[in-house]
Amino acid sequence: MLPERHRPRVFHTKVPQSVATFLVDGAVAGTWRYEKGRVRLEPFDRLDRATRRALDEEAERLAELHR
Repeated sequence: MLPERHRPRVFHTKVPQSVATFLVDGAVAGTWRYEKGRVRLEPFDRLDRATRRALDEEAERLAELHR
């Protein structure tokens, strides 16, 4: 679910709790944060266009919940 090479980006001593993540095909594929009225996605690797589009649409819906 969380590739070992990305574990330090999610769990580290400077942030006592884990950071918010998103999944692609059941695996953690990046982090996200709510900032200035938007959900900012930070993928760990390059995403194909269709996946990025779907994530951006979901991020917009999530941002609406935060407003």
